[in-house]
Amino acid sequence: MAKSVSACFTSALLTIVSLALTATVAQAADWTARGNEPGWQVQMSDTTITFSTMEGERFTITPVPQPLRAEGMQVYSAKAGDDPFTLVVIDKTCSDTMSGMPHPQSVVVAIGDRPRVGCGGEPVSLLLGDWQVAEIGGKPVIAGSGASLTFDLDGSLHGNASCNRFFGSFTLTGEGLTISDIGATLMACEAASMDQEQRFLSALGTVQRFESPAEGTLRLMAADGSAALTLRK
Repeated sequence: MAKSVSACFTSALLTIVSLALTATVAQAADWTARGNEPGWQVQMSDTTITFSTMEGERFTITPVPQPLRAEGMQVYSAKAGDDPFTLVVIDKTCSDTMSGMPHPQSVVVAIGDRPRVGCGGEPVSLLLGDWQVAEIGGKPVIAGSGASLTFDLDGSLHGNASCNRFFGSFTLTGEGLTISDIGATLMACEAASMDQEQRFLSALGTVQRFESPAEGTLRLMAADGSAALTLRK
């Protein structure tokens, strides 16, 4: 069974590389990928690719080979000692198999005939930007209410709570996402908007992690596993 799985991965990698040979060259950038069971990590800078495992295996490839791109993929090919090394980065959201944390890319690393799969890129990149609130606690927001949320790179957030402007901060760690220091202006609006605003601000305080089920959609999840907020671009 193990040989069969390995052969499938190797075949898929060869197909990707074949497609990439006809594609344009991409530029390397600072980047990290990780996988589990057993744990491994790839760190890539402008000059080196470093592979390491929890068991102590470690090697560095320098200079970084020029990657080839095909259909939302980047393929890096080199030698790790006597073994061929292939790193495939796919522009498809990936969830860490242990923490559940979403990452912007799916990754396959092959050293000889040993394929490994994992996730790459920074999770915060999936959060940043302007979002419209689509649902609060699984219920659609009032049409035209303008409820919104923006995550900024400095760890702050702000938006329209339905009536008032609000602000706060967020913390993203390997364990999850939390939102704190929430404040808002004090205007009065019609009862329905005020009720929705209260539910929205309360929901922000329950967030423990997030999911990215599809491009342009975020789910901010509460501790009980329910979707506190659903956001859309």
